[in-house]
Amino acid sequence: MALARAFRVLYRILVDYCSNCSLAGVGYIAARKYHWTERLFWIACVLLAWAGSYLLIKTYMELFRSDAVSIVVENLNTRKDITSFPSVGVCEMGYTKQQYDALQQVIEGLRTTEEMEYNYDVEEFMLRLIYHNLYNYGSIKSYCAMYANCSDCIKCPVTGYAGFSAAVRATCEQLFDQCSWNGKVFDCCRYFRPIQTTMGSCFLLNSIQAVEKYGPRWLRMDLGMASSKGELLLNFSRATTAYVQNEEDIPHMLLTTLQFNQMAEGYAGKIFITLQNIVNDPLVRTVQKNIRRCVFPDEETDFGYRKYSYSVCVTECLRTAQIKTCNCCHHNMLLGKNDKSPVCGYEGLNCLDQRDLMFPQTTIMQPWRTNGLVCDCYPSCTEHEIRIIGRESEMESRSGRSVLIKLMALPTQRYRRQIVRENIDVVVSIGGILGLFTGASILSLVEFIYFFTVRFGSYVVTEIKEEGDAEEDTSEDESAAKG
Repeated sequence: MALARAFRVLYRILVDYCSNCSLAGVGYIAARKYHWTERLFWIACVLLAWAGSYLLIKTYMELFRSDAVSIVVENLNTRKDITSFPSVGVCEMGYTKQQYDALQQVIEGLRTTEEMEYNYDVEEFMLRLIYHNLYNYGSIKSYCAMYANCSDCIKCPVTGYAGFSAAVRATCEQLFDQCSWNGKVFDCCRYFRPIQTTMGSCFLLNSIQAVEKYGPRWLRMDLGMASSKGELLLNFSRATTAYVQNEEDIPHMLLTTLQFNQMAEGYAGKIFITLQNIVNDPLVRTVQKNIRRCVFPDEETDFGYRKYSYSVCVTECLRTAQIKTCNCCHHNMLLGKNDKSPVCGYEGLNCLDQRDLMFPQTTIMQPWRTNGLVCDCYPSCTEHEIRIIGRESEMESRSGRSVLIKLMALPTQRYRRQIVRENIDVVVSIGGILGLFTGASILSLVEFIYFFTVRFGSYVVTEIKEEGDAEEDTSEDESAAKG
């Protein structure tokens, strides 16, 4: 009884809604005064209109997801706009012609008896673990396997590589001789701050990964019309690699485009660069990262570093691959005392060596590759374009090395990342499509809710009352018949 009543009420409300709703064409379907062929015609028209609106909305949403952001070029006002000199990273390199007293002391400490002779193969093995540029594929076992069963010789250590690396690599004071910005000398180790990378311990200048931007350890290297000259001169006492990079980047073994080596004594290099900045409209953050195809530095903080960057993501990708493949990672991947990642011993390093994960090929970053590891990393949204337009080098009769990084000219243009379609545009466009094809509006939604809530309840009450009245009339008729 109750189920039959519900179906009757639902049928009545559906007919009432179709007869009175504001959707185009629906009223003709419910009107019984029209011939069934006319009503069938309007059913076909309504279905075609709704199908057309669905296809248009689907196409628009696909376009919104794939083309919501554009990058344009805009001119700069060179009199007012300020340009910041790029960040610089410096990492010590291994140099076979250099003597490492600290390493010799480490190997001497591996003696178990006084009669043991110094083992130069163990020294070569340690150099290749401490300095990544000296590593070559297959070098883990080649220097150590012959001494595995030797009882009267120094053997390769099987653990503790992170401690050996810290003992041998140069400190900031040992690495830098002098630093100057536009001819003015500054304290190198006050502004070059240490950080752990795939290249080992490095030192970064004006990096948001190491210091607070414009804080006490941030060297102001802003350039404008008043100070258009931009020259950074760095003098080193040991072989080094210098990186010109964005403030959110870190040095990485796979990113070698802006990498410059100063190895031999007396080496003096000059690097001439240009810079083109990028700025983002505030609404860019409202778009998902897979649509804008970039990530802001403060959006991802699960990588062990303070800020996100492409180089940070690739570093984490390589470490994850090492742990997944060999159940441990290279000691250079440890990001501090609180990092609990499993560190490889001798067997773990041999595993990395055999699987080419110690110093993998740059194809690791090409997503169209099907073999090997693929790093799915987005660039940073604040990543500026740094270009090398010239390089010079010469040898001088001195013991140190130096590199001069010079910004050749202030940029006259910059990139701007902006929104092509905002969220409000989606609402307007979908509303326009529905209005054009079906006559729908926001009031159509209110109308639908009203009919199937308030009006539905009213019909239910009316149906119950009519059934009660009918039962009373039936009882009266039966009583009158008996009397």
